[in-house]
Amino acid sequence: MTKFLVFISFILYNIGSTVLVASRQTLPYQPARVVLGEARWTKNNARVHNASPPVKNKEVILSRGGGEGGRYLNFVERVGAAIALLGGSFLLVQYTGKNGLIALVFFLQWSMFYETCKLVEDHYRATSGVKTLKRVTFQKWWWFATIVLATSVRSLLIHSDGMELLHGIDPHFIDFVAYGMTAVGLVNGVVGMAIHRAAGPDMFRVHLAKMAAYHFALLYLITQSSFWIMTIQEYGMRWIIYPSLLVIVNDSMAYFFGVLMGSRKLLPRLSPKKTVEGFVGAGVSTMLIAVPLLKFVMKGAEESSSSVPLARHAIVLALFVSLVAPFGGFLASAVKRAFDSKDFGTLIPGHGGVLDRIDCHVVTAPFVFLYLRQFLRK
Repeated sequence: MTKFLVFISFILYNIGSTVLVASRQTLPYQPARVVLGEARWTKNNARVHNASPPVKNKEVILSRGGGEGGRYLNFVERVGAAIALLGGSFLLVQYTGKNGLIALVFFLQWSMFYETCKLVEDHYRATSGVKTLKRVTFQKWWWFATIVLATSVRSLLIHSDGMELLHGIDPHFIDFVAYGMTAVGLVNGVVGMAIHRAAGPDMFRVHLAKMAAYHFALLYLITQSSFWIMTIQEYGMRWIIYPSLLVIVNDSMAYFFGVLMGSRKLLPRLSPKKTVEGFVGAGVSTMLIAVPLLKFVMKGAEESSSSVPLARHAIVLALFVSLVAPFGGFLASAVKRAFDSKDFGTLIPGHGGVLDRIDCHVVTAPFVFLYLRQFLRK
């Protein structure tokens, strides 16, 4: 019943926030253009460089923000996607429990890495004349498998209560295999550059820039999100649901106050739409709801042996979500601006890609686990 009430509350919450934003938006972003007879599409919403404008063709503008009809379509699209996401998450947790939530974490890791790699590749494909290595696809997914094995899979082995499939596997063996995969990846990468027919400074520069972006994504996204698995296994799903709800509140209220009264830009060169008023209003809102929300989520849960009151846990997590987590979104905005893209993907209508939705959530994952390990005893 508790999960159902949380689900319904946040559907209404997202609908209310989106209604306000949709009713006040004038030009949220540039309208998409479809040219009859000569359709021009960009992958991942990337800008097309050196593309000649269409001539003597009738243009049909699909406005996703301008005008009453555009605002209505944008509203329907965003709310529909929000309801689908929340409904799917509720059903997953309700019927599959922690195993389903762990499977979702692996899917999110794959999605985030895929979207980041595609963003980088689309940019270099459009701006660089240097041919890419054929081995790049193999290399990036080899490194992805290596990092997932060394972090998320290893976490499952250490905290494998109730997962018979993993019993008997030594985590130290996983360490050995992961290092072996690292060595293979290193040799393959260096040899691949050396034997390429276009080997030279220009090709090396582009290839190493791509690999640096991929490895940063692995370090920042995959390593941090692996803490979700440790939190699920060690402390239960409630300590995943609660911080996620805090981030949703913070993100929604930043949007709410930014549209309602935002005038001073917070970091205009990174994220022009973020305002000081939105940041402060979101922080205050998150702090106000933190304690009652935690009591609600933890209703019926087993008592912990922590000497720290539950309210204090709520305040600490709310402070982190309000002051630190938003910078995950700012970093994501900087990456998108650097690679000339509006969104990381198009999987979620009206919202963008998976990473566009969980960029702030990822930042909270390590903090929640490390904080609980220090101050909460099972």
